[in-house]
Amino acid sequence: MSANSLRQRVPSLAESTCSFASESDEESTSTTQLTTTKSKQLERRRSSISEVANSTFLRKRLSRQSSLPWGHKRSTMIGISCFLFLLPIPCLFQSCCPFAAFMLAVVTVSSFSSDYLYSGVESWSHLFDRALAPIAFFSNIYAVYSLFGIIWVLPAIIAVKCHVMAMYHSKRNNYDKFVIFHSLWHATGAGLILLSFGVNGLRECLVE
Repeated sequence: MSANSLRQRVPSLAESTCSFASESDEESTSTTQLTTTKSKQLERRRSSISEVANSTFLRKRLSRQSSLPWGHKRSTMIGISCFLFLLPIPCLFQSCCPFAAFMLAVVTVSSFSSDYLYSGVESWSHLFDRALAPIAFFSNIYAVYSLFGIIWVLPAIIAVKCHVMAMYHSKRNNYDKFVIFHSLWHATGAGLILLSFGVNGLRECLVE
């Protein structure tokens, strides 16, 4: 092999090596950028989950703390109103709505415990009541709707309004009005179910 031919091949080999190194650097940079992007996306997801978990609403829903600002102050009216939830249970059972009836029985216990026995103080009953009350409410909304139609569901707005007013007066530290509206929240909830059965009658539970 001549010297000139060797000289020509040596630069060519050097150029190939440089080209390969450049491509490797580009691939390495691309991989690093991809890894960084995925890491950022993962951090954002973790941050979003953390924000949800630490949100004020969720912390309050999952807290054992009472939401009442005046401490342990029982109301006989509220305590009695908790047991009004028991009244529609026989009608619901006879009309093939056992889950709605069961939830009313369960929420009777949780509401009496949260709203009367441990009113204003720390207790697990507040967490259970906050979790069970919406389930009881919507299961009975569905029961009334399936039995009597949408027209008998609409008056539930009255009960919701009473609940909202009770929360409003709680935040304003107005104990007397809170007692009235919270008792009405229980009374109208149970009363409207009884009214729908009183007007429309019981539905036969058909078993094949």
